[in-house]
Amino acid sequence: MFTQLTELLEAHNVFVRERKPTSLRAMGIALLYFGLSCRQTAEALSFSDEASHEAVRQWYHRAQKLLCDPSKRYRPTIAIDETKFKVEKRWYFLWAVDTERRELLCVEITPTRGGHDASRFIRRVLKTCTNTPTVLVDGGPWYPRALTRLRVPWEWVTFGKRNVVEQWFSIFKQRVKRFYRRWPHNARAETATSWCEAFVALYNLKRA
Repeated sequence: MFTQLTELLEAHNVFVRERKPTSLRAMGIALLYFGLSCRQTAEALSFSDEASHEAVRQWYHRAQKLLCDPSKRYRPTIAIDETKFKVEKRWYFLWAVDTERRELLCVEITPTRGGHDASRFIRRVLKTCTNTPTVLVDGGPWYPRALTRLRVPWEWVTFGKRNVVEQWFSIFKQRVKRFYRRWPHNARAETATSWCEAFVALYNLKRA
């Protein structure tokens, strides 16, 4: 993953200025992904080169640029679910999608959960498909309503194929526990979105 991450950062010109080696930045990004804090990462990198914890934080958010639109392909089934965390003293919802390929297709943060949010998100998901997939849902009534309006087949599924999205949430929640399931009090929703998109990009890279 480390070598591939370094190559991708260089290929996408994520860091135009080379004040620090891309390999060092890739190492910092990877350490944050696997659970170290910004200060712990900066301290670990100090054995090779000096870097502030704020620089490490900015490197990580720049990895958001690696989150490319998934290839449009045939997808038999897609699982949709959400989890929540606190940002700006409000509860936002992380809408996540995974498939039988275990690829995370879309991630979005919204201030509410309902039919309008679900419809908009599902439309985004369908753009990654050459077919109309069967969507697996569990829980919220807003999904079936939105899917029915969009004429997308769906099924209530608790286990089985939906386990892939549950496994994703387990990975995500383990990492967010470092923030005590909320971002710092001065974090903006935009910052949380950037962090999530960077995390998803690295997750897909590690999974590939």
